[in-house]
Amino acid sequence: MLDKVYEKIKKGEIKDRINIIKPEISSSGNKTIISNFEQFCNSIRRDKKQVAKFLYKELATSGFVDRGRLILQTRSPILEDKIQKYLKNFVYCHECGKPDTILQKEGRFYILKCEACGARRTIKL
Repeated sequence: MLDKVYEKIKKGEIKDRINIIKPEISSSGNKTIISNFEQFCNSIRRDKKQVAKFLYKELATSGFVDRGRLILQTRSPILEDKIQKYLKNFVYCHECGKPDTILQKEGRFYILKCEACGARRTIKL
């Protein structure tokens, strides 16, 4: 019976549980638009208001979410770098490096908990 199970398992095939969608960034005049912002936030399992707030703060600009798009009131060539910074600090596990994390609020603090390795880390939003 064990041999049958090993035959059905494909060797060397490791599949991530979470596939992060790459944000589609475009510029229109003085505005920068992430057209698939809602899908991106759903793929990293984070609240779109929280991600938008981080980007507003990092880019020192304002903006709004409209029909699943994030519209920033500036033209920013460093937007992709800021998104990578967000992913590094608030999505990827600091121990195993996987994106299988969730944010939990415990009292006044936010805890980044990894579902893959079980690591926990306090973070400041």
